[in-house]
Amino acid sequence: MADPTDFDDVRALFVRADEIAKAAPSARDPAAVRDRARDVLVRARDLVDDLRDRDGDRDDLVEFALLVSRRMLDLDGADLAATTVPTEGMRRAPTTVDDPGRRPPNQHLTPGFPVLHVGSPPRDVDPWTLTVAGRVTTRMRWSLADLRADPAATTATSDFHCVTGWSRLDNDWTGIPVAALLDRVESRPEATHVLVNGHPAYSANLSVEAVRASGVLLAWAHDGVDLSVAHGGPLRLVVPQRYGWKSVKWVTEVRLVDRDVPGYWEERGYHMHADPWREQRLRGD
Repeated sequence: MADPTDFDDVRALFVRADEIAKAAPSARDPAAVRDRARDVLVRARDLVDDLRDRDGDRDDLVEFALLVSRRMLDLDGADLAATTVPTEGMRRAPTTVDDPGRRPPNQHLTPGFPVLHVGSPPRDVDPWTLTVAGRVTTRMRWSLADLRADPAATTATSDFHCVTGWSRLDNDWTGIPVAALLDRVESRPEATHVLVNGHPAYSANLSVEAVRASGVLLAWAHDGVDLSVAHGGPLRLVVPQRYGWKSVKWVTEVRLVDRDVPGYWEERGYHMHADPWREQRLRGD
């Protein structure tokens, strides 16, 4: 059982973050105030993680992790205005669409490509390798040069939907289909899911069926230009059918497993499946 004072510390940080966020609309720089609230929520989330490491996944800790994640999404949604401008050095994406089925519920189209990720980008990306392992017949590793030269490499156009509420249409991704790599390693019959790992300690879970879907790539280029490190270069996963947190940046490993293992955000209350058309943002949605 956790020391009650520990949980009180978490609760106090949560309340403090709410107080800061409520002051944002009337502040001279609302975004900066929301950043302060985020910093406090990150501290609360870290304390919850520490308690869960020590005491296990008690229901109150799991629910509080979910509550913190919901507040973080609220803050990100409040900053949605920052996503309505083009991104310097990148092609302007369309912000109108003839087919309403391309825009999931409560998503806003942006001409730019906002940068969101956990932790700091890698400083050294050369050399870069990808390993596919786990429930496979043959564990394999590829260099980035190997992947680029692979006959299965292709370019696919898809839309990208961020859980914070923005969508970017008509992205041209160049990479290799995940399905092709799973065929090479010969995934075993008991392999039902993958855990995709990226720098520094980020991960996301997906079913084997999901990563074999059309347009799911391990990509090294976007709109004909090599991916910048900020956008996940040299290698990132692209899963158009899921919210963007499943499209792991800086991918180093795809591990096949025989059960659904939660990744970084899923451990913290995000939805295991993450279908944007069903608005599966958080657990219970």
